[in-house]
Amino acid sequence: MEYENKYKIRIENLNLHFKTVHVLKGINLSIPRNAITALIGPSGCGKSTLLRCLNRMNDIIDDVKIEGQVYLGDRDIYGPDINVTLLRKKVGMVFQRPVAFPISIYENVACAPRVHGVSRKETLDDIVTSSLEKVGLWDEVEGKLRKSALSLSLGQQQQLCIARVMASEPEVILLDEPCSALDPMSTMKIEELMRQLAEQYTVVIVTHSMQQASRASDYTVFMLSGEIIEFGPTEQIFTSPKDSKTENYITGRFR
Repeated sequence: MEYENKYKIRIENLNLHFKTVHVLKGINLSIPRNAITALIGPSGCGKSTLLRCLNRMNDIIDDVKIEGQVYLGDRDIYGPDINVTLLRKKVGMVFQRPVAFPISIYENVACAPRVHGVSRKETLDDIVTSSLEKVGLWDEVEGKLRKSALSLSLGQQQQLCIARVMASEPEVILLDEPCSALDPMSTMKIEELMRQLAEQYTVVIVTHSMQQASRASDYTVFMLSGEIIEFGPTEQIFTSPKDSKTENYITGRFR
């Protein structure tokens, strides 16, 4: 029971093939709850693919084959009785570039609870306000909720996308390089937001930035060629890695 309380997601012997390419190879990983776990590694190592396995986003790709188990709590999300729509409500995802819809700021946030059956205006108003407050955007947009979301800066649009995920009341938040298109000030805001979110949610982030992983995450996973080379507390990974491949990567000596 103590083990189950500590970890929100458990991955057991996960393998993924795209056609004939073996992309993820025997992944075993337990992701702590109410913490930020960063996935790092060179381009093409499988970190974004692994992230998308956590809410079955890879299902939409043709010729993909997935074997193994991914447990959210005590349920295997690849089991035959899983409602994928409800799964993606529990495990929300924010992408590399902000995907703000070309509709109002209000409707960008309200669309998520609408999909799940919320129609009462007062309830939607409360959800929109609460979600925007949680991501620190409410004070900036309170007077222009009916304006197009595309009028916001990229950093604000990314905050809005996170608010949209918040509106679905998730348990886990997946962030796929959420700061790669942002300036340093916007990046700092998103990292501060991540720290706040981790008090209530389990957060998993893919990042190419060693600096971001070291300062913003609690745990770090180093991946190489579809395998997990090392996993541990971020401070340990960055100060005393156990594997020479990890050390070479984080110190820039990776070839």
